[in-house]
Amino acid sequence: MTTLMKKNLSIALLVLVIGLPLSLLAQNRAVNRCSYVPPRHADNWFFFQNAGLRFTDASGTILNNLPNNNLPIGKGTSAYSDEDGNLLLYTDGIRVWNKNHEMINFGPNLAGDLGSTQSSLIVQNPVSKQMLYVFTTDIQYPAAFGTTKGFNYSRVDLTLGNGAGAVTTDRDINLLPKSAEMISGVKTADGSGYWVVTHGLGNNNFYAYKVDNSGVNTTPVVSSSGTSLSDDYSSREGLGAMKISPKGDRIAYASFGKGIVEVFSFNSANGTVSNPLMINPATTSPNQGPYYVEFSPDGTKLYVTVVNLSTGRENILYQYDLSNSADAVVLNDSPLNADPSALQLGRDGKIYVTRYQREEMGVIENPNRPGTYCNYKESQINLGGKRGQNGLPTFIQSFFDIPPFDYDTKCDGDETLFTIHNTANIDNATWDFGDAGNTTPGTGLNPVHVFSAPGTYNVTLTESFGGQTFTSTSQVVINQLPPKSFIPDSLYIFPGSIIPLDAGADMFDYRWQDGSNNRFYDVANPGLYVAEYTDINCCTNSDSLLVIALDISLPNAFSPNGDGLNDYFKAMGPSDGIQDYTLVIYNRWGQLVWETTNFSDSWDGNFKGEKAPTGIYAWYMTFNVIGNVSSIGKVKYKGSVTLLR
Repeated sequence: MTTLMKKNLSIALLVLVIGLPLSLLAQNRAVNRCSYVPPRHADNWFFFQNAGLRFTDASGTILNNLPNNNLPIGKGTSAYSDEDGNLLLYTDGIRVWNKNHEMINFGPNLAGDLGSTQSSLIVQNPVSKQMLYVFTTDIQYPAAFGTTKGFNYSRVDLTLGNGAGAVTTDRDINLLPKSAEMISGVKTADGSGYWVVTHGLGNNNFYAYKVDNSGVNTTPVVSSSGTSLSDDYSSREGLGAMKISPKGDRIAYASFGKGIVEVFSFNSANGTVSNPLMINPATTSPNQGPYYVEFSPDGTKLYVTVVNLSTGRENILYQYDLSNSADAVVLNDSPLNADPSALQLGRDGKIYVTRYQREEMGVIENPNRPGTYCNYKESQINLGGKRGQNGLPTFIQSFFDIPPFDYDTKCDGDETLFTIHNTANIDNATWDFGDAGNTTPGTGLNPVHVFSAPGTYNVTLTESFGGQTFTSTSQVVINQLPPKSFIPDSLYIFPGSIIPLDAGADMFDYRWQDGSNNRFYDVANPGLYVAEYTDINCCTNSDSLLVIALDISLPNAFSPNGDGLNDYFKAMGPSDGIQDYTLVIYNRWGQLVWETTNFSDSWDGNFKGEKAPTGIYAWYMTFNVIGNVSSIGKVKYKGSVTLLR
């Protein structure tokens, strides 16, 4: 027999890697680029008097007091850290310090004031990360002491000073001639920039300034809504804090002199403010007034401190349930002390509370829960010899838009792990995964669930504490695995050919059996070829293709005498690797005696219905090999066969 040469065609047998035991998958689960990472731009807090906190993943909230006397006395501050939580800047509204605690506003002080409730807010350029903007608010002065400097911003360039940073000549650029001591910021709805909002004086205007890759747009979006705040110094109506909810859908401020808190709808798509709701916090003294405000992470609760600015010792901490007619609950009734002051949400989902001239800070541990179930604990943090005053840093509030729970490994067939972000005051936790195909409930702080199919699920967490239950629901998206890249399980290859393999378009990562990481792979030899690929959602699939050398042979003689042995002449080999096939046979006079385009056909030794005579016959065979690319084009073979009678 004449043996035709084998053609090595690249075969792709793609095998899904989802059959691993769940326990093994759980052991190998690792944080990847699709894992949730909370924003860390508000990880470093510095506030008066020289106190500081740092938020960490490993150790929780730790003391991080200043190593110097940069913040001896005042009210408002702001700080900004990079995406890894490393300090970049902090300010008190008149001075700016870098990560090394070096003052970098060379020249005169900025136009803020140490006595301003929210003296400043630091905002980073969303594209040019080394460029930051320090917004400042000034106080109102008695007529004899001059005129307020209003609402301004200055630009900081961290590339200046050999990397130490410096306030640039774009300094104290005036945006409003006068404003309340209020400032808050939030991401735009499309995530391309930020809104920085303040309130006017002598009107009921909100001014929203957009910060994007071009810098600060000095033309604000102006919304007239709610109550007008007087610009008369003696009214003290411009005293108080402002906060936007972490989700960017509400905004609230407190006016000490007006004695009111107002809550509005905020549109983070266009910066407009509307739908005012007035709240009149109860006071027990004519020297009191609402001063600080803060939203719960889910935006359903508003916390307000009513303060006595003279003594700091007749303060009242309120919770208002905005989902229930703004019902009010006092959180610091006796025997708790009457000294809660500034309020600021942290990325751990808790609200931190300074206590006037105390070494202890309070913490509202579960601010989404109603009433006293929010668990205000007044002596939760000791400041290590430092004393809190009337302020905490102001941040972009979107940095605290953190879901109640997170989940990791988000692909079809994965064992999905859930994690509660704020685990304070939970006796039991139960989970409804909203999965009709797998109704097994979850329990505990870190349950695991295998969803029955890709899709979007409404997962409900129920926390139990002290005989009460508290629920929260979030959407969970389980992604499809990327599709198979190779259609057949195997292919044949012919010597001299290559089989070009494609592991699929638009994958984030590729890995072949030899460690190469390109999308395409050219196969030149028989063997098993494996491609592992990961898509943009971190879902990984693996396909394999068996490439077999093509082995086709034809007999050199046959005897069509009906004895069942060698009665036919035909090509022998795998027909599934062949296409565009032809086989023709000629006698010694050049006459065509038989032809076929079907690889399975055979010649029975007859010509025009008669037995062909004994002798030697010439044959010619051509074909293509599926999936092969060859420089010679179609495969061509010729030979002879002896017909015996």
